[in-house]
Amino acid sequence: MARWIIVWLGLSLVAGCGARDEPPTELAGLWSTGDASCAAGVGIRFTSDAIQAVYDDEEAETLFEQPRYQVVTAGEDFRVRITYALPSIEGHSRRPGAHGVLVLARHGELIAPVAHSLVDGLTGSARMRIADDPAVTALTLQPCGRHAWREPLRGLTPA
Repeated sequence: MARWIIVWLGLSLVAGCGARDEPPTELAGLWSTGDASCAAGVGIRFTSDAIQAVYDDEEAETLFEQPRYQVVTAGEDFRVRITYALPSIEGHSRRPGAHGVLVLARHGELIAPVAHSLVDGLTGSARMRIADDPAVTALTLQPCGRHAWREPLRGLTPA
């Protein structure tokens, strides 16, 4: 019996304790910094394989690999924690377990990073970044096109 409990706990940890590979529906579609970028089809796309900068229909660049999404809060206070693999640098040793953790939160119709940390897989130490973090600029975004955060509830117009 104890062996099954250990196996179950191990599988729970591997599964990410509620984290999933698919992005939440709130992050579906293209996200961009403004209306002009949206019209040009330029922005950020959240997928199960990567968070990508999209330049047009044929060109995209990976910003964060292997993201795991965990919705912390939903609705008006939407907040999602994204854990991603740190890139391997050619010629350097790969630190097992090294990863980044990014927390995005809803601000009206926008999402923006509220926390970003890099975690050492061996020691567990974390380096917090938010001031002068390029992720803040790159990931302060609005949804392009129709989105639940932009659409009035059941077709009603706001008063």
